[in-house]
Amino acid sequence: MNLKTVDTAGSNSMHAQPDTHPDPQVRPYLDIHEQGREALPGERVEWHANWRHGCLQRFADQGFPTLRDEEWRYTSVRPILSKRFAPAEDSGLMPDSSAYRIEGIAHTLVFVDGIMQGPAAPLGMDAGIRVDSISRVLENDPERIRPYLGKSAEERAHGFSLMNNALYRDGVLVEIGQGVRSDAPLELLFVSRTDAALILPRILIVARNNSVARIVERHVSETGTSSLTSGVGELYLEPGAHLDYHLVESQSDSAFQVSGNWAYLSRDSRLDFHTTTVGGALVRNDLVIDMQEPGAQCNLMGAYCLSGRQHVDNFTTVVHSAPHCSSNEHYKGVLDRRSRAVFHGRIRVAPDAQQTDAQQANNTLLLSPDAEIDTKPQLEIYANDVKCSHGATIGNLDEQAMFYLKSRGIDGDKARLMLIRAFVDEVLEAVGPDSVQQHVKALMDSKLSRLPISTKSG
Repeated sequence: MNLKTVDTAGSNSMHAQPDTHPDPQVRPYLDIHEQGREALPGERVEWHANWRHGCLQRFADQGFPTLRDEEWRYTSVRPILSKRFAPAEDSGLMPDSSAYRIEGIAHTLVFVDGIMQGPAAPLGMDAGIRVDSISRVLENDPERIRPYLGKSAEERAHGFSLMNNALYRDGVLVEIGQGVRSDAPLELLFVSRTDAALILPRILIVARNNSVARIVERHVSETGTSSLTSGVGELYLEPGAHLDYHLVESQSDSAFQVSGNWAYLSRDSRLDFHTTTVGGALVRNDLVIDMQEPGAQCNLMGAYCLSGRQHVDNFTTVVHSAPHCSSNEHYKGVLDRRSRAVFHGRIRVAPDAQQTDAQQANNTLLLSPDAEIDTKPQLEIYANDVKCSHGATIGNLDEQAMFYLKSRGIDGDKARLMLIRAFVDEVLEAVGPDSVQQHVKALMDSKLSRLPISTKSG
């Protein structure tokens, strides 16, 4: 894997403020940095503090994305910028995580408003898996993460990810040792407790040679919480590693979430990345996969169910940088009332990436004439020996299938629910292990049961 150390040349500028006149929307977050700078992790580590300052400067210069930015042309962040968010105080009180527990998951690390609760070490994980707080690593052994932390800042960073880089207060480092094979998933549970909280999760996963592991990243809210979660995850898979990753977003319908995940795949490694979204007023998921060496493969699966005025934007980029790599991407959505979804899937095949196999599909059900999907599958192919395809479908329920079910004595509302669930199940069935699959299916069923199915035509 070609890793480059993140550093900033020149004198130590860790205490300098950005030399600019930022957008008024950015100014409050620069003030948060200035007021809490001394308490930020890694502030006394020169390379890290300089990196933070560089991100802060870029954030001040670049600001938040707007509709003029091509990659955000269908998603306005005005609802986020109309509110003010700030880091919540750490109350030191653990939430009753049993209310959010998934049966069958034994290892759960809890974050409240973005702050890790309790020590990471006593999780009882399999031998060879190390879990630690990034703040503790920066204090005790910062060189351990120097080759990895912050590479995402170099690639397609927008204002939200730069804000995370500059302001994050805590995070988790998961190192999966060489040859370790673990079927027991590690859950990272993020609980939004405080209204108007600015939550900045930082996740760093390093999967060593020929390791196998499962990670579940789950976001929930206490009742009615309106918070902003702006997370960054960096996943590094060494040769032969296999990582099964699940992102489950079920925050309150008044919460905002912007998630960015960057993954770097080495020779013969494999990443299975599943995204399930049922909550949030506005959700944006950026996922960038760079297959850097031959034989790498990734499978990206997504399911989203929206109602009311919810908005979800899935923006994926799969880069085939080396030959003999494969990718398969399939996202399915169900939209009701005035909800809106955006799917932009980009596959880029580099000139030397011969023998590439890349497949992509986005399928959406619109259950209301007021629901809307903007979908843009995209291929950029610079090699000539490849097998690539992409496609999208948009429609309502199959009337012939509805007629068939009703002719068998099935009530119309129940028939609709059966067809919608069958539509989404094609993606959900790819989720593993069984405990996580049952959980995401239950979330989807709960969401579907609240849709006003009986008001639909047909």
